[in-house]
Amino acid sequence: MNITKRDALITGLSYADIFDYPLTVDELQTWLPFIPARHSLAASQEHVLQGYHSIADNITYYSIRPGKRFVALRSKRLKLSSKKWKRARWIAGLLRCIRSITLVGVTGGLARSNANEQDDIDFFILCSPKTVWITRALTTILLDIFHLRRRPNDKNVSNLICLNMFMSEEGLALPARERDLFSAHEVLLMTPLWQQGEMHQKFLLANRWVKKFLPNAWEEKVKSSREAGSSSAGQKSKVKSKTQKMFALVIVIWLLRFTEVPARVLQLWYMSKRRSSEVVTDTVIRFHPQDAREWIKKKLGERLARFNIPLDKIFYAR
Repeated sequence: MNITKRDALITGLSYADIFDYPLTVDELQTWLPFIPARHSLAASQEHVLQGYHSIADNITYYSIRPGKRFVALRSKRLKLSSKKWKRARWIAGLLRCIRSITLVGVTGGLARSNANEQDDIDFFILCSPKTVWITRALTTILLDIFHLRRRPNDKNVSNLICLNMFMSEEGLALPARERDLFSAHEVLLMTPLWQQGEMHQKFLLANRWVKKFLPNAWEEKVKSSREAGSSSAGQKSKVKSKTQKMFALVIVIWLLRFTEVPARVLQLWYMSKRRSSEVVTDTVIRFHPQDAREWIKKKLGERLARFNIPLDKIFYAR
């Protein structure tokens, strides 16, 4: 896609600004849309970024709304997020007993360590083929036992787990109709809490289309996921031999698949009178009370209009 460096910089800052999140120069480089890292930011910083920075603790932050209050807000949310990360890791650890789960990750504001105190914790769960419905049922039951799950009518949702997306290994790639700047951010911001083997890397490679939108973030994430997957595999091999582990896992998954159809029928029946904007297929179950894509697109458009940057060209990479 042909885009000027100026438009790419403004777009990167504008997207982060939706979440009141000023960026350091390294972060801006990472999340710069459409421009590969080999094209340095230095040549354009002075005339494009002039007037869009604030300095705090000897660190320069960039934002289309300059002001130290946004830097202070980011710092406050970072401290709040550190507590939520600890809780998220602990709860994710509980889910290890559900053997069909192959990855538990965090999405939403916490994925960027930009969560408010009242925010819930969004979980993204990958599971073995043909087990998405039974996995959701078992996960829901387990978290309900410990009163850890956010329910539809809950008013105080702070630190509760929002089980808003389950995805089977059969359908790791997002459909073509959802491949835009919003989804590219969501794919790359998703942060694994634990995984079996190299599931995070498989997820990224299945969605390599995001490289067109965010080439630098893509490269960083693929590299870090490869290292994390190798480290995880090495640690597991010390605990149990691969042969023993795989045999036990195959037996459990085989048994779970027998319950997939009744689990699907029962849950769809329960959901029939409560359906709104859910996405339900044989490989994906996604719950979003509000379509984040639409309001983010609207807010991004409002910001880009100030700089005469066409929204659709940016959002859909046309």
